[in-house]
Amino acid sequence: MGILRLGKWISVVLLVLVVAGGALFYVFNRTFYPDAPVADFPPPNDLASAQKQDFEHFKHYLELDKAYTPAARKEAEQMLANQSAKAGTLTPAQFDLAIARIVALADNAHSSVSRGPLSRRHNRLPCRFYRFSDGYFVLRAQEACAPLLGAKVLAIDGVPVDEVANRMYAYTGGPRNHYDQSASPLFLESPELLHAAGQATQADRILLRVRLADGSEAEQVVLADPANPDEPRVFSDAYLSPDPVDGEAPGWTSPLTADAELPLFLRDYGNPFRSTYDAHSGVYYVQFKSNQDEKGHPIAPFVALVKREITSHKPRAIVLDLRLDRGGDFTTTANLMKNLPRLADTVQHVYVLTSAWTFSAGNVGVALLKEHGGGKVTVIGEPVGDRLRLWAEGGSMVLPNSKLRIGYATGLHDYRRPCRAEPGCYWIMAFYPTHIASFEPDVRVEYRYADYRALRDPLLERAMELAAADRAGVVN
Repeated sequence: MGILRLGKWISVVLLVLVVAGGALFYVFNRTFYPDAPVADFPPPNDLASAQKQDFEHFKHYLELDKAYTPAARKEAEQMLANQSAKAGTLTPAQFDLAIARIVALADNAHSSVSRGPLSRRHNRLPCRFYRFSDGYFVLRAQEACAPLLGAKVLAIDGVPVDEVANRMYAYTGGPRNHYDQSASPLFLESPELLHAAGQATQADRILLRVRLADGSEAEQVVLADPANPDEPRVFSDAYLSPDPVDGEAPGWTSPLTADAELPLFLRDYGNPFRSTYDAHSGVYYVQFKSNQDEKGHPIAPFVALVKREITSHKPRAIVLDLRLDRGGDFTTTANLMKNLPRLADTVQHVYVLTSAWTFSAGNVGVALLKEHGGGKVTVIGEPVGDRLRLWAEGGSMVLPNSKLRIGYATGLHDYRRPCRAEPGCYWIMAFYPTHIASFEPDVRVEYRYADYRALRDPLLERAMELAAADRAGVVN
């Protein structure tokens, strides 16, 4: 009889735990990954009613996104009312920028109009820009833009390109270096968006002034190609490789030849994960461009491989390349980052490479390494693309008529100190607390266009120099 009672009590306890766990999971998802309300409007009669409906539905965004300060939310509500009054008079580009401007008031990089879809909604030049530390350069070109390939962009319609980029920053918010690297080229490549913002004289073309490879300056009027919904789903970093991009139309050319001996971090660009060991120097190199499964590249087996390789090779130093890591699910790599310096007792130092592309879950990796590295971690490169305190998680909503996609943020992250007592603190961060004073690199190294053309990797070169100095017993 006692055994039966015990069995019943165990069953009851297990049932309670299952119910409590299910309830907790439900609350967690409702708190940090809420779905946007479904739009329920009749078919619009004209542009005015279509835009009014979109503005009306967008009001839910101001409820969903938690990054706005009270003052910023009040300003956003007023701006939304002002723009809604203009419904029917706005071009599609003006409408998109109106929404983007309201979203940008959150001043949070995870709160944004989705940039890839935005660029595919509007015309673009037959050339693609990339921002190196020394400016914007034409890194991909179709025939109409081929004479400008590899040129430095100086001005757009007579206005210095940096000034144009400064003005377009109002449509993104968040850290400036992240905007410069990931978003500004998409704006600068679209005469339609620039014209809607008052930064170009015509909506179908712009006058580019450039500095060519020989040092001379030239001007060329460049006509835009029509909007193309089938554009490759990539950011400008994909154009660093001369290899064709998935979905890229024929005819695009690069300053680098297809047989160029690329630096390690640019090889096999479609592969998000890479590792290699140099037995001569005792340096193990590992690269993450993502913190989640990518097509054909599951992340868990790679993380397991890294652990096995470090344990087996017993490297003296590790170079962790996160400079192109735009994030994902930080829990996929969190334990690796916490324990990386201790996977082998031979590891003397970990050199972490960062840039403004290093973002979201990529930044969590940097924070965890700095937290648990015990003085064995040196960050090399340029500052990461986000702040020590930010809002992330969330989801996205799509406006019913324009189909504009907008990401909202719901979970507070603070890498300076645990935020447990604060409203909105992301629960998972309680398992990975950090106390980081800065994301500034310990050793500042820039990546210039001349480095790119010379097939150099100054960040990795600096890391190898420091590793060699450590091996020789030289104090850095």
